[in-house]
Amino acid sequence: MLIDGLQQAQRLATLLSGGIRGAGLYPPGHPASLQPFRELESVVLSLQREGGEIRIAVVDGVLSIGEHLFFAPPPPLQELMNRLDEKRVSGLVLKPGVMANDLAVLARLMADPACTAELGAGLKQAGVQLIEVMEEDNLSRTYNEAVGAVREIFDEIGNGRIPNSRRMLTVVSSLASAAIKEPLALLGLSLIKDYDNYTFQHSVNVGVLSMALAASMGRSVHEVEEAGLAGFLHDIGKTRVAKTILNKPGKLSSDEYLEMRRHPEYGAEIVREMEGVPDEVAEAVLGHHIRFDRRGYPESAKHLPFGVTSGIVAVADFYDATTTLRAYQRPMNPTQAVEELRNACGKSLDGKIVDRFLELTGRFPTGSLVRLDSNEIAVVFTPSAHPCGAAVVKVIMDGSGRALAEPELRSIIASGDRIVDLVDPLVKGIDVAGYF
Repeated sequence: MLIDGLQQAQRLATLLSGGIRGAGLYPPGHPASLQPFRELESVVLSLQREGGEIRIAVVDGVLSIGEHLFFAPPPPLQELMNRLDEKRVSGLVLKPGVMANDLAVLARLMADPACTAELGAGLKQAGVQLIEVMEEDNLSRTYNEAVGAVREIFDEIGNGRIPNSRRMLTVVSSLASAAIKEPLALLGLSLIKDYDNYTFQHSVNVGVLSMALAASMGRSVHEVEEAGLAGFLHDIGKTRVAKTILNKPGKLSSDEYLEMRRHPEYGAEIVREMEGVPDEVAEAVLGHHIRFDRRGYPESAKHLPFGVTSGIVAVADFYDATTTLRAYQRPMNPTQAVEELRNACGKSLDGKIVDRFLELTGRFPTGSLVRLDSNEIAVVFTPSAHPCGAAVVKVIMDGSGRALAEPELRSIIASGDRIVDLVDPLVKGIDVAGYF
């Protein structure tokens, strides 16, 4: 939900901060402790007239309330940030219908030093259902766990064993939950590129992008998990292709090319043997190269029906492959990759799915290195359809080209800055993933 008015957003945070302070000073039910929550309830209700939820979050040391960012928060807001940090949560979601009593419970738990890292459990135990706790950001750790899970599966197949899917199913469940809450949060993970670890990271990146896209399309948690599994496993069939073919930098011979084109069939066979993996995942693995116009491969599958998940994985695979450095390919920047996606609509890719992906990424996708009209260099953090080009960027170089010791997170919608050009990260020697 977009909050109307910076003053209202600040008032909400100030009242909540004061309520927490008061909850630590007075016993439950004391008139002095209840008053700020009655007023806070009124503010929350006025901000939720359109039926949306209010998100209070801390990202890279910046407090956000709805669309408003507080880069230099006044003392009450800084105190609220400190409380969130103490509880090891990145933010709170106030859902429609939240009442003064719910807010009072929240404040009491946040004021209690004995409740460290148990805020979510405490709210549930007290019967508070309309306040959601956003746990401290562990997405990067989960991403690394996913890379490990994919590597483990590839190794097991290489050793002639049917892979154990338990570890991967756990990772996918965690990432799918994050995707449902905030699809954009996963886009930054897909920027992690490691040439020496390409096989595993490409698989995880396709899974991450597939989950973000599926979630943004309004698909169920189960369908988001299916998309993630299919993305993680889409290239698993390459374990049965000779490494001399996989790693060949030059053009493949006719026989090598035919063998490479069999990897979707090999992959579907492997996935069907994995315990707990739905049949729809094997279907998507089989069809991720079939193309929307059915001119792809494998030949035996061209006339089979394929669901939406297959199309989602195809788009995610296309996008990650074009933005990755490989032996035979210079990577495109995210904006160039978006243009290639547009060109592929109706041919290799489903235009409706591409359109949704483009809505998710915006004009300048997450990870784009850009020049502002101030001549500053920045990395796009949060994309947007706004005329300025993005919602939030991280400024990493000043107007004279000097690297900032402390990159600055900035809302360019609020600041009035505008993106004027793209910058090639390879020319500048900048690893954009390092800023996420």
